[in-house]
Amino acid sequence: MPHGIHTSKRPSGHQQRKSKEARLKSMKTLSGSMLQYVKRPDDGQGTSEDTTCHSAIHKAASMHSAGQQEAEMPESEAQEGVEREESDASESFESDASNSEDTVKEMNVIKEKDLQILSDVSFWEIPVPDHIRVEILKRGSASFQNKDGPFGVSKRQGAEAKGDVRQLSKDWFYKGMPDGKKILRSWMVYSPVSENVYCFCCRLFAYGTTATTSKFVTGFQKWWKLSPKVHNHETSEDHLCCVERWETLAARLRLHKTIDTETITLMEMEKKKWRDILYRLLDVTLFLAMQNLAFRGHKEDESSFNKGNFLEMVAILSKYDPVLKEHFMKLKKSTGRYKVSVSYLAPQTQNEFLSILANHVTEKLVMDIKNAKYFGIMFDSTPDISHTDQMTEVIRYVKISNRKVEVMEVFLGFFALKGKKATDLSSDILKKLENDGLDIMMCRSQGYDNAATMAGIHGGVQAIIKEKNKKAIFSGCVDHSLNLCGQHSFAENASCVKFFGTLQTMFTLFAGSSHRWDVLMTHTGVSVKRLSTTRWSAHYAAVKPVRENFDNFVAAIKALCARDENLDTRAAAEGLLPAVCDFTFLCYLYFWSDVLREVNVAQLYMQTKGLSLDKVVTQLETLRLFLYEERSHLVEHAIHCALLKSEEYGIAIERRARFKKRMPGERSTDAGITSMQEENKRQMLECIDRFHCELQIRSGAMKKVAGMFESVQAKSLICAAEQELKMSIPKLTTFYDEVSESELLLEIPRLRRHLKAANINLDRAKEWAALDVLAFIAEWDVIESLPNLSLSLKLFLTICVSVASCERSFSKLKIIKNHLRSTMGQSRLSDLAMLSVESELARKIDFEEVINNFATLKARKGKF
Repeated sequence: MPHGIHTSKRPSGHQQRKSKEARLKSMKTLSGSMLQYVKRPDDGQGTSEDTTCHSAIHKAASMHSAGQQEAEMPESEAQEGVEREESDASESFESDASNSEDTVKEMNVIKEKDLQILSDVSFWEIPVPDHIRVEILKRGSASFQNKDGPFGVSKRQGAEAKGDVRQLSKDWFYKGMPDGKKILRSWMVYSPVSENVYCFCCRLFAYGTTATTSKFVTGFQKWWKLSPKVHNHETSEDHLCCVERWETLAARLRLHKTIDTETITLMEMEKKKWRDILYRLLDVTLFLAMQNLAFRGHKEDESSFNKGNFLEMVAILSKYDPVLKEHFMKLKKSTGRYKVSVSYLAPQTQNEFLSILANHVTEKLVMDIKNAKYFGIMFDSTPDISHTDQMTEVIRYVKISNRKVEVMEVFLGFFALKGKKATDLSSDILKKLENDGLDIMMCRSQGYDNAATMAGIHGGVQAIIKEKNKKAIFSGCVDHSLNLCGQHSFAENASCVKFFGTLQTMFTLFAGSSHRWDVLMTHTGVSVKRLSTTRWSAHYAAVKPVRENFDNFVAAIKALCARDENLDTRAAAEGLLPAVCDFTFLCYLYFWSDVLREVNVAQLYMQTKGLSLDKVVTQLETLRLFLYEERSHLVEHAIHCALLKSEEYGIAIERRARFKKRMPGERSTDAGITSMQEENKRQMLECIDRFHCELQIRSGAMKKVAGMFESVQAKSLICAAEQELKMSIPKLTTFYDEVSESELLLEIPRLRRHLKAANINLDRAKEWAALDVLAFIAEWDVIESLPNLSLSLKLFLTICVSVASCERSFSKLKIIKNHLRSTMGQSRLSDLAMLSVESELARKIDFEEVINNFATLKARKGKF
C-alpha cells in the first residue's frame, strides 16, 4: 500500500481538524450576510438601534453552524452546546425586555448623530450608509445647497497681483448657456460648517477616498481655481456616472421600484404611525409645560389610580383618539419576550420631549439674536426651594421684521451657580453665553442689580466682562436704584423708622389669627400688607389701605381691645392703638402716601418690557422735579391733614417741652423748645431731601450714557445745527468704531428730508423717543440709505435699563420648582422654564419640523 494512502473511510484526525476549521471559517463569512437586508442605522461605533434583531440573527446563524457540526461532536458536547446556546438566547430576550430604557438611550445617541448628518453635507460619512442615502435623496440637494450664503473667505498663500483673499459667490451655482440662460447646478452644495464646496452626487455615491479622489468629494475651497475646476468636474466621466445613479435611484424611489420597496413601504407606515403618536404626546407635553403643571405622579404602576398628569391626560385622550387607543392596546397586550420595548411614555422620554421642544425654542431665539448681531445681557440670581442659587439669563436685542421694530428681552434658561465670588459668577456667565452660541464681543450692554459683586466698578462682574469687551456698557437696574433711594430715605430718622414699624406691627396683629383677620375684614373690607425691602411696591401697598381706611382700621383695633378677647389679643391691640392714634404717625401717613404714590407710578412704568434708556431718564427727571418742586407743599399738606384728623379723634398735637442745651450767645428763653409740628416738619423735609439727593446721584450714570447718544436723539436729529452735531457725534463714534462719523453727519440731513417727504409734523417728531425714530426708518424702508443712523439707534435701544424680566422669570421658578417638586433636575427645570416663560413662541412650534427627523430615526424594520 503506497505511503500516505488510507483505505479506511474515516478521515484522519488532522484531516478532520482541517475540515472543521474550513467549515467554521465559511460559517463566519456567511453568518452576517443576512444583515444587509435588515441593516439598521449605525452610530459609527458598530452599534445599532435594533441590537436585538442583529443579536437574534447572529445567534440563529451560530446555532445553524453548530447543527452541522453535531455529527462530528460527541453527544455530550453537542447536548452541552445546545443547552448553553438556549440559555444565551433566553438571557438575550430577558435582557431585551428588562433594558428597554437602555435601548432608548442608545437610540437617542443614534438620533443626534443622524440629525447631524442630515443637517450638513460635511458630516456625511464615506461611504454613505444606505438608509442615510435614501433619506438624503428624499430631501434632495436643494436642502444642502446653501447657495445664498453667507460664504467663507479663503486666503491664498503667495498671491501677488490679484490679492490674497478670495470668496465664493452665488453666481457659481448657475451655469451659463450659449443663449444667455442660466441653469442651476443642482450638484453643487456648500457647507457652512466646513466652508467647502462639494459635489452632491459624487460624495453621496463615493465608495472611499484616495489620493486621486476629486476635491469636490472631500471638499473644495480654492476659490481662485473655480474657473477650470468646476467645468472639468461636471464634464468628467465619474461625475456623469454618479449623476446617472442619482437620477435613477431618485426615480425608483418616486415610483417605489427599488429592491427594498416593501421594506421602505413598511418603514413609511411605521414612520407615519410614530409621527402621529409623537404629535399627540408632544402636544400634551407642551400643554403641561406652558401651564406649569407637574408631569409625574407619586405612583405610576398599573395598580395606581392616579399616575400623574402626563399619563392620565394621555389615557383620557386615548378614549377618543384611535391612534393613542391602538398604541395603548398594543402596550397592554405585549408581554414576555414580545413586550414592546419603547412606549414613549417613560419619565426619561418625557424629559426628552421637554428637551426637544425647549431646544427648538432656544434655537429660534438664538437665531434671532444672531440676526440682530448686537445684544445686551441681563443676569440675576435667587435661591430656589432646594436652596440652590439659580442664575437666570435674559438677552436684550432689537428685532426688525416686516418693517416693524421690537425691543426684545428673551429668556434663555436657568443655571446653577458654582460660587459666590465675582470671578466665579463671571466665569459661569461667559460659559453659558458660549454654550448658547453667543459671542461676548457682540455684547453692547450689561444689566444687573446693584449688588457689589455684580455692579462693582473694580472687581465686580461688570468690570471683569468689560476687560474682555470694553464696549459692553454697564447700566444698573433702575428699579433697584429707585428702591434703594426709598430705603435710605425711610431710615433717615427715628420717627420715620417708628412709623413703618407701626405698620408692620399692624400687619402682625391682624395676621396673627383667623379671628383677628375676620375682625379686620368686617370693619374695613381690605387687607393690610406686610413690608418688604425687596418687593418694590411693598411700602406703598402697606401705606395706601391705612390712609384710605384709617377710621375703619382704628375701629377694628378698638374691637380687639374688648374684654371678650383673650389677653394676648387685648394686650397687642391696646399697645398698637396709641401708636396709631398719634400725631406723628398721621403726619408720616399722609406724607408717605403722597410721595410713594408718585414713586410707585414711576416704578411700574419702568418695569415695562423693552423700555429704552431715554424714556427712563425722562421718567426719573419727572420724579426728581416732583420731589424738588413739591417739597414744601407735601410737608404742609401732610401736617394739615394730620391736624384735622387729630382734632377729630382728640389726639394731642403738643407734647411736654423738650429743652435743649443753649448755644453760646442765645438769649431767647425758649430757644431749646420746639413744637411737635415743627419737629415733624423738619424730619419730613430731611426724608424728602435724602430721597431727592439719592435719586439725583443714582440717575447721573444713566444720564451720562444717554448723553453719549445725544446726537441720535429726536430733538438733535431734527433741530440741531451742523456745528452742534459735529460736537456731539464724536462722543458716539469715538466709543463705537463701527459707526462712521462722516457718514452719520451726512445721514441726519437725509433723515430730515425723509420726514418732510412723509409729511411728518416736525414739532411732534421732536418729542419722539429713539424707538419711534427707528420705527419710522423701518416702516418707510430707508434703512439702506441710513445705515449708520439705524445702527446707532439699535445700539442705544440695546442698552439694558432694568432687570424686571429676570424678576419675572423668578416668578415662574417659584411656580415650577415648588416644595412638591424640589428634587427636579437642572436641565428639566431649565426646559420647563423656557417653555413657560417663552410660551408665546412655544405655541408657534411646528411639530412637523420637530417630528420629521425624530420619527425617521425611531422607525423600525421588520424583525426576523
